[in-house]
Amino acid sequence: MTTPDQPRTPLAGVERALVIGLGASGAAAARALRDAGVAVTMVDDRPDHPAAAELADSGIEVALGVAPVQRVDGADLVVPSPGVPEHAPVLVRADQLDVPVWSEPELGARLFPRRLLAVTGTNGKTSTTELLAAMLRAGGLDARTCGNIGVPFTAAAAEAPADAVLVAELSSFQLRFVQQLRPEVGVLLNLAADHLDWHPSLAAYGEAKARLWHAQQPGDWAVANARDPLTRQLAERLAPAGRAHFDGAGAVDGHGVGVRDGALVADTPAFHGRVVALDELPLDAPHHRANVAAAAAAALLAGVPADAVAGAARAYHPGRHRLELVAELDGVRYVDDSKATNVHAAAAALHSAPSIVWVAGGLAKGVDLSALAADLGAVRHAVLIGTAAEELAGVCAGAGVPAQIADSIEDAVVAAARQARPGDTVLLAPACASFDQFAGYAERGERFAAAVQALRPTTAPEGGHGGEA
Repeated sequence: MTTPDQPRTPLAGVERALVIGLGASGAAAARALRDAGVAVTMVDDRPDHPAAAELADSGIEVALGVAPVQRVDGADLVVPSPGVPEHAPVLVRADQLDVPVWSEPELGARLFPRRLLAVTGTNGKTSTTELLAAMLRAGGLDARTCGNIGVPFTAAAAEAPADAVLVAELSSFQLRFVQQLRPEVGVLLNLAADHLDWHPSLAAYGEAKARLWHAQQPGDWAVANARDPLTRQLAERLAPAGRAHFDGAGAVDGHGVGVRDGALVADTPAFHGRVVALDELPLDAPHHRANVAAAAAAALLAGVPADAVAGAARAYHPGRHRLELVAELDGVRYVDDSKATNVHAAAAALHSAPSIVWVAGGLAKGVDLSALAADLGAVRHAVLIGTAAEELAGVCAGAGVPAQIADSIEDAVVAAARQARPGDTVLLAPACASFDQFAGYAERGERFAAAVQALRPTTAPEGGHGGEA
């Protein structure tokens, strides 16, 4: 296993730093820089923020309601929040002045080198990160999840003992601005059109993700999805170290973990053979099998014994709002997959049941939703919400799927219940972000679940119980 070498002077030449955004990752970056003796200015274009007073009292200059571009001049380093796109004026100005731009994980990796395994991709990042950490713990390691899951990377790295292993979920926003962050195993799960309001193109989005492997060295591993041509191509073109693959439905060529004879089977330098039977996994869904295969490949490549990997895979249950069964009423299953915030994730969910009443919609984030037309074969009816409702209605019409628009998630649940027949699944798989109507995907899922619980078991389908919708 590799251990990153700490640069002797990780902040050489950095006397003044500009941190953009007062969120959790920005605060973690600012505190770490302050503790390293750097003069820190934090800016946020919002006129107030609940964390501002505490940060200011701790010796950090806080400027609210200020355009960040006004503070670039004189800075030796810029650390942007994930919400700041690369075309933002502040980052354009930093580039003009040759001021380095590091994401918060890049800063943490430089200041606090730790053993690191990292996961990115369009979908499945959180589940795979959790699975991988559970496998490492089962193997006796002190594994700590961080990044987009729980604690900011820099805070986790600062607090972790030297022998801990960080397991980081990283976004394309964070990876776009890394140079020295070096995971000994970096997993790219999949790649599909998403966040094209932030990245200029799908190609740029993919290359940002692939920076996960940029600083890897001999002995490190890049793990890519064998069934996703884009991730395979990125690994072949950009991964400088060893390459392995995972496949939740078939065998893999070379190193990695795939499926053969009803089981996950591994071929890695340390282990070759059967890992765990598919029917022993707690969730029988294609995307979950793929996540387990990806996590198993990473864990085995990191030296975890196969029996520990198998035990953790058997014990793991996906988190909230991920194909979560909310209730079964009058023979209809109500499933919350609110975390399906993009086309790729929703498409996977739409193949999880044979007959679906689909609840979808929200903020499309600049993504073309028409690709979903090919995945509506199991959908009998759609109930649509949010700013993308009209666009999704057009997608449904093109696929011959009846659809209606509801004003709220509560109205959508009632409408879906009226359309549903015994044997159907009412599936919340929005294919969109939630921020047009909710604080986040979790609130959307909770309100869906509450609306389901408010249904009376005798809610009758249109045309009578069991009749034609």
